[in-house]
Amino acid sequence: MRSLGAVAAAGILVLGCSYHNVVYNAGNRLAEAEAHRRAGRDSLSRAAYLDVIRRTGDAFRGRPDAEWSGEALFLLGRSHLRLGNLDEASAALGEARDRSGDPALRNEVLVYVAAARAEAGDADGALTSVNESLEAPLGRDARAEAHLLRGRLMLAAHRPDQGWWDLDRAVEAKPAVRVEAGLERLKWGVRAGDLKRSRSAIEGLFGNPEGGTRLDTVRVLVDGATGRWGAWTVAGLLEGADESAWDRTARGRMALHRARLLHQAGDSARAFGQALRVAAGLGDSAAEARLLVASWRLATAEGLTDAYGVRRVLLPAGSNPEVQRTLAAIDDLEAYAATGLAEALGWFAAAEVARDRLGAPYLARGLFLAYADAADEEPWAPKALLAAIQVSADEGDRAWLRERLEAHGDSPYVLAALGGSAVGFETLEEGLEVRLRELRR
Repeated sequence: MRSLGAVAAAGILVLGCSYHNVVYNAGNRLAEAEAHRRAGRDSLSRAAYLDVIRRTGDAFRGRPDAEWSGEALFLLGRSHLRLGNLDEASAALGEARDRSGDPALRNEVLVYVAAARAEAGDADGALTSVNESLEAPLGRDARAEAHLLRGRLMLAAHRPDQGWWDLDRAVEAKPAVRVEAGLERLKWGVRAGDLKRSRSAIEGLFGNPEGGTRLDTVRVLVDGATGRWGAWTVAGLLEGADESAWDRTARGRMALHRARLLHQAGDSARAFGQALRVAAGLGDSAAEARLLVASWRLATAEGLTDAYGVRRVLLPAGSNPEVQRTLAAIDDLEAYAATGLAEALGWFAAAEVARDRLGAPYLARGLFLAYADAADEEPWAPKALLAAIQVSADEGDRAWLRERLEAHGDSPYVLAALGGSAVGFETLEEGLEVRLRELRR
């Protein structure tokens, strides 16, 4: 029969193994969280960090004096840090450093203590701590984190050479942080107004297949660069988007972002060419490109034939829900316009489709005027003239339309537009809605 001492020893061993397994599994879960964070999968990373906090917190509360308590607190502190819980992170990391008897672990903890100080706004304290940590051996994860942190601190302190050197060392320590380092290069290059380094950062991101996972972040940084250098210059920075190493969807969407910048800069020919190259492909980015080309054409469409011609652009992507909505709007436009030949109010209904659903202001103006010309005696003619004024870009055109409105000075629509009392306005609106419903049938 086993002695009570042997049973107790076996129980302690089982508890120790169980505790070690919890910490081991939490460490693996933290690695998953970090991978999700680097790839921009924020919801997944948050869930994983919370899971680490739950596991390590439960384990530590169950056996606060266990051999692995320092490591558990380290994992707990890092997870809180990533979630922005700075007080909890600082407390856990400080306790981990005090409890651990392992000098290597204590030095790694110091890296994240420095990160917490940086997040709290203590740049000097963060720099002191991270410099201290880099004077001793570090594992590759902690060394990469230390160089990333010091790189940010150096760049924020307007020391770009040192900052870029540290970012290079971070990638050498752990190649998986290449995208994170590239985003830092781009962010600080733009902030410093350094066009050459910004170009280098974008080229580096384009050359990394994982760079496309951070497409949204890159676009935000590019938009910031547009505010500094203008759409034309930034479109030039994105010239390599078509040939980037990203997956098809991310590559296409960044190429479309470049097309929008070219269009914004006034180079419509290159903008259309860029967008049409993406449209010739497959998938969501191709459908998005067709919608973009369609929107540009509708924005300048002056006649019904121009609007109907947009169908040829959209039909190859007809399974896309937004494409379907646009095609349905064009169908409604055509049906209402045909009705206008017999019932003038059809022109008004078609004009509202052009304005509200298709973003075709020139076409909408023409249709509103077609109704006003054909039904000048109807009480809704002034409403059509007011709508035409709203979609007219030229001040001379708006002045001419306002002159036409002078003949309708007693209209409730005109009186309401001038801010006066408009008796009968609601009745007219209700009557118009009834007539439009009849047309829709």
